[in-house]
Amino acid sequence: MPYTNLQSFAPEIWLCVLGILVLCADLILPARRRAAVPVLAAVGLLVCLKPVLDLWGGAPSTEFHGSFAIDGLSLFIKAFAMLAGAIIIVLSVDFFRRSPAYGEFFSLVVFLVLGVSLLAGATDLVLIYLSFELVSLTSYLLAAWNKKDPKSNEAGMKYFIYGAAASGVMLYGMTLVYAAGGSTNLLVAAGSMMKPVPGAGLALPAALGLVLMLVGFGYKVSMVPFHAWAPDVYEGSPTPVTALFSVAPKAGGLAVLTRVLFTLSPGFELPWQMIIAVLACLTMFVGNLLAIRQTDIKRMLAYSSIAHAGYMLIAVVVGPDELWGMPGLLIYLAAYLFMNLGLFAVAIALERHTGNAAIESFAGLAKTAPALAILTFIFLLSLTGIPPTAGFLGKLYIFAAAIKSRQWAWLAVVGIVNSVISLYYYMNIARLMYFDQRPGERPGTAPVGVLPVIVFMAAGTLLLFLFPEMLIEAARTVLMVR
Repeated sequence: MPYTNLQSFAPEIWLCVLGILVLCADLILPARRRAAVPVLAAVGLLVCLKPVLDLWGGAPSTEFHGSFAIDGLSLFIKAFAMLAGAIIIVLSVDFFRRSPAYGEFFSLVVFLVLGVSLLAGATDLVLIYLSFELVSLTSYLLAAWNKKDPKSNEAGMKYFIYGAAASGVMLYGMTLVYAAGGSTNLLVAAGSMMKPVPGAGLALPAALGLVLMLVGFGYKVSMVPFHAWAPDVYEGSPTPVTALFSVAPKAGGLAVLTRVLFTLSPGFELPWQMIIAVLACLTMFVGNLLAIRQTDIKRMLAYSSIAHAGYMLIAVVVGPDELWGMPGLLIYLAAYLFMNLGLFAVAIALERHTGNAAIESFAGLAKTAPALAILTFIFLLSLTGIPPTAGFLGKLYIFAAAIKSRQWAWLAVVGIVNSVISLYYYMNIARLMYFDQRPGERPGTAPVGVLPVIVFMAAGTLLLFLFPEMLIEAARTVLMVR
């Protein structure tokens, strides 16, 4: 495929090479040296940030005949996915130590990050579909990684069935958009739709196509009503994999959803903002209300992640406001990365000790491990949106964007109501830690890498609030989606 500057595609090339290197290292290194494989994968992902940073701040451009965009949104999501992948690898070092396919697991994580990177920059229907499938196929394998665990097998099968259905519906929608726009390129198709051929009657198929594509993106983001897979898959998958699912594919899904809507919507007489606004409300309420009754931390975090997708969809509805809208989405994503992975890391530490993921395992933690309880409390405050944490900053920006738009100010009210609802189930964990009178057992030694991750995530959660200038400036330099 023709290109003008292959340097623009360097992050994806580096990721592809890294994934192959990790596989080769797993094959070549003797068993006693296989601890080097996750080190190679994690360090490699951090090194892959270099070409992303080299491209940061440059003028938006496209490659491969306009099928791949290099702009602020795509670069932010790439950096987000690489950092998330590196953290997940650190969390997985001990968790999968006895896995016979130790190195293959880490190469799959790298290839999932590659899929998210491609998805974030895709501006062509074919590339969107291929990237979507790369993320999905690696996710299915990771969900079913514990072959001897029936829940893990069930999670992989359910994820595959839901994913195949969503992918099929999305593909059908793409064919309708292609038929209406005459091109697989989003910009070319959007231009054709804004100059419809009289009497061609393509407006309805095009609108239907966009709605069907929304099914696929909604599945990836865990947006209601396409969220049903999340609780079972989160519960059955290995906990580090669940943590990965809660951040990386969601960020990629939000990026492609935003790009497709902003590019194609001018050619439609479709009230897409109102449609997404209604779905955002449903996503927030369903996620938060169903999280209340959960007794398993992974299922609770599944519904919590659904609710957070609803908050982030508010920013998509408000649109590309240079000061609040899109920057608000990116600030929220950064906060979500730290606070959500931090709580997942705590869950991994407790699961190692208790052998299960029951919320009750947090009981008495303030007495048996007071430092860990304080760090957990920071994550809970942030997930609720209470200062002084990054979660408050993210919600502040998104709700302010909605209020500033005036038209969508009611979404901010809905978001605040849902934040109050979430207070109940997040603070229930705090209640168990600090006020439960049952004698708790001191957690044993945390798995390798988990404790540093918890401390790093807690520091990030606080520092993003205390020193937000760098993050806000970085997010505001994000240019409009082309």
